[in-house]
This record gives sequence, C-alpha cells and structure tokens, in this order.
Amino acid sequence: MRVLSPASDAPTLAPLRHDTKEADPINNEEAKMTNARASSIAVTSTIPTVVLDTDAVSDNMAARLCTSFLGHVLFLKNQVPFPVGQLARMPTSNNTSRAAKKRHELLNSFDTLASHLYTTFIALSTALALRGTPEKAQVETEAILLQHQKHGLTRAFFAVVLGPTVGTAKSRVIVGIDGLETKVWGLREDDSHKVTRTRDVSEEDGDDDSSESASDADDEDEDEESGDEESQGSSEEEEEDASGSDVDASPPPSRSPSPAPSSDSDSSPSTAQRAEYQETIRAAERLLSRTLASACAEDDGQGLAAEMAPTQIHVLLRAPRRFDHPSWIPRQNLCTSLDGYLADFLAESGQAPISCDTAAKKRTKASKVQGVWIKSRGSVAQTQEVSEQDLAEEDEMIWWSWDGKLVGFTDW
Repeated sequence: MRVLSPASDAPTLAPLRHDTKEADPINNEEAKMTNARASSIAVTSTIPTVVLDTDAVSDNMAARLCTSFLGHVLFLKNQVPFPVGQLARMPTSNNTSRAAKKRHELLNSFDTLASHLYTTFIALSTALALRGTPEKAQVETEAILLQHQKHGLTRAFFAVVLGPTVGTAKSRVIVGIDGLETKVWGLREDDSHKVTRTRDVSEEDGDDDSSESASDADDEDEDEESGDEESQGSSEEEEEDASGSDVDASPPPSRSPSPAPSSDSDSSPSTAQRAEYQETIRAAERLLSRTLASACAEDDGQGLAAEMAPTQIHVLLRAPRRFDHPSWIPRQNLCTSLDGYLADFLAESGQAPISCDTAAKKRTKASKVQGVWIKSRGSVAQTQEVSEQDLAEEDEMIWWSWDGKLVGFTDW
C-alpha cells in the first residue's frame, strides 16, 4: 500500500482550484455588473416593443401594422364585441336592426380608413423626406425636388384616442414607428433629363421637317407631273399596306420576338418578391399581435385592455405642415396636449424626448401612458432630430386627425 505514497504530488492541484476560486469573485462581479446594466435598460422601458426583421419600415408595412393595431385596440377597449376581422365575416339575421346598422357603419369606416392609410404613409414619407427643403412656392421643377429629396429613416407617431372628443379622451394609445423609410414618391431621377432630351429632339425634328418640306416644295414646282404619279403610286402602296396590316395583326412581334420572353422572365422574380414581401408583412402582424397579447397580461390582465363604454374613436397622425392628404385635417389646437402625452410616452420607453412647447413640458400625467413601439433593424430612436428652430414653418410637426367617423358598439 506504500506504493501510493507519491500521492504527495496531488496537492499540486490545490493551487489550480485556489486560482479558480479567486477568479470566481471577478466573474461574479462582472456578472453582477452585466445584470445591473440589463436590469437598468429593462426598467427604463415600460412600453412593449416589436422588433421587425427588416432594415426599414416601408409605407405599406406601416399602413398594415397601424390598421392591425387599430383593430386590436377596438377589441381590447371593448368597442366591438368581437375582433374586427371576425366581425366582418359573421352573418347577421336582421340587417335592419339598430345593432346591424352600427356594425355596418363601423366596418365601412374601418375599411375606408385602412385604404386611406396606404396613401397616408406615402404622403407622410414624402413630407418627411422634404423637411428642410425650399418652400412649395419656390419648388417649381422636378429637378429641384430631386436635388433636395432625402432618403433615410425617421420616426413617426400614430395615435388612437377614445372619448367624446380628443380633449376629453378616456384613453390614448400611441404607436411609435422607429425606422420609417422616407423618400419622395412619384419622381424618378431621369424624368427631368427625359423632358429636356424630348424637347431638344422635338425641336431638331421640327427643323428637319421644315427644311425637308421646303425642298419638297421646290421639287414639286419643277416637275409636277412626276410628283402626281409618285403620289398616286405611294397612295396605292399605302392602301395595300393598310389592308395587309388588317390581315396580319402582329408584325412587330415577328420583327422583334425578344421582348415577349424578357417580360415573362422579369415578371417571375417580381411576383416572387411580392409574395415574399407579403409574407414578411404577415409575420410582422403576427408579431404585433403576440406583443399586444403579452402586454394585456400585465397588471393582472389590464395592461391594454379596459372595460370601456362604447364611444367615439379618433385617429391622429403626427406629420409636418407640408403633409398633404385630402382625408386628414390639421389640428393645431391639439398639439399642446398630444405633444405632452407623447413626451410621457417617450419618457416611459426611455427614448430621446422630442422638442415641444413649454406648456406641454409642464404637463402632469393624468392617465397611464399606453402604446407600443414598432422598430426595424435600422433604428433611429437615439439619433438627434433636427431642431424645430432651424426648420421652416411648413416643416413644423403638428397633429392631424382623420376626417372619418368611428363609433364603437356592443349590441349584438
């Protein structure tokens, strides 16, 4: 048994164990600091956040997500007895009843708003891209617009207010879109060049035609008989060509058959891209639904849900004064109260505050701040916004209200 005496070398492992124990406090301190940082970040944001797997939020995606959000709010705030999508598919036994009329009015207004939101975010993207550009009166040509347009990302805010009026609201819910794509819609970089080239070509053609007509007139004066015979021959040939064109309806494809397959090859990738894009939007809608469902589980199931009596629903949008859409009305008188509520929303979510009036800054919290953030990978929430003092009057951010009417109901 003495053979095991070399075990005296075993204590050499003790320093290794001892070194490990000395390293543990360091690791523990690092873990504590990491956890403290994570907890501080989590505490600073009490607003649920939807992080999309996209580099930017397009106008189409923003419209779809805001429409979906509005439908969730109507159901969570007890303004409709069933979710809007399910409510639209449910048959009614009596279409002349009071409940059926309220249902039809709400669904029609909801569909109208959903269609308006597509063009709304196109106009908003354009207005935000043109912030800091010359006034509308000074912008006369497309070339100036193309020179000043800005492609990038920005923040946008969409609000749903429930109550008889916006000033006497019972509940306010804000959607913050962080990473909205901004660009001037309806313009192409080669449009102005095409216009100038077209004008130059037309002028050259006009000069050539005038010179040719003058030379033809001289030739006709010299030899009228030969001109008559040639004109008769050309007219006969034109008649034959016209009759031939009636019989053969497709000479251009026979001369150049290449465009047909190229159009098919171009359409297939675009169709696949559209299908992939629609699937991305549907995935974003599902993620928004799950986030709102998790938010409702907070505060003993009263996170966003509330047992409210049916009331009017006001839809608002924060946009520059240059924003132009026939379905939206500027509401300058609401900026103080809504900017104050928006400041509370940003404070609760730990985002950089916006510039607002002094009266809005002094506002005290009268109700719980509710809302959701929709963010892309290209988040711009922490970037410094342009100072309001450096902007023209038409670039000032104000609130706009949708001119339609949405009224909740519970009768069924």
